[in-house]
Amino acid sequence: MKTFLIFLIACFGYSDYFTGKSMQTRPLVLGPLVGLALGNLEQGVIIGATMELAMMGAVGIGAALPPEVVSGGILGTAFAIIGHKDAGMAVALGLPIAMLVMLLRNLLFIAIDPIFAKRADKYDAKGDIEGVNRMHWFGGVFGMYLPLAILVTVSFQLGGGIMQQVLNMIPKFIQTGLSISAGILPALGFAILLRMIVNKEIIGYLIVGFVLTAYLKLPVVGVALLAVGIIAILLYVNKGVTTRTENSGGDSDDDF
Repeated sequence: MKTFLIFLIACFGYSDYFTGKSMQTRPLVLGPLVGLALGNLEQGVIIGATMELAMMGAVGIGAALPPEVVSGGILGTAFAIIGHKDAGMAVALGLPIAMLVMLLRNLLFIAIDPIFAKRADKYDAKGDIEGVNRMHWFGGVFGMYLPLAILVTVSFQLGGGIMQQVLNMIPKFIQTGLSISAGILPALGFAILLRMIVNKEIIGYLIVGFVLTAYLKLPVVGVALLAVGIIAILLYVNKGVTTRTENSGGDSDDDF
């Protein structure tokens, strides 16, 4: 039953190829689902949140493909829960798994998807729009969605017992080191994310947020609510300025 639930969770994670980028691929979403399926929701939430911090910067930019976060999030969380390990071990397992599956995903892009793309071109030449649409669906299901979901399920089924033995064989000091690295990886994830979004227009807000949390000890929820308030004020002010500018412009036109 657990294996079947893992398969359903993998299908849900990979279905963003059809539903759009709704963030259901993220460990923050999949971790609690895995924990619920394995009977340990609390650990699923903790591990999922930790892995999300570590993989926060794992996003596709242009032709650069990030680590495969669905497989890494599901299997890293599942193996850690099965082996009764902490989030540090989940991150240590999930990242290599995500990198490996990324390579396998690239092979699917190269070997399977072109088959359906060529068929779609033939239907397009005949003016068969329905045929082109079918090839898009078949390419997504059989070229990406289903193979990866099956891979995650088979890995969970075969690797659960073996992985538990491997985890039990790891010396305590190595497990401690992995737990420490799990605390460093979120900082790395934030750094990768900041490199993409930080510019001179928003750096001031980041400094204010850092001061509020680091020195004034304001909770994260409080900082978020304050940010919402600032955004609302800015939107209201900008809207008022725009309205006054339009009205002033209209008066000038009338006078002319």
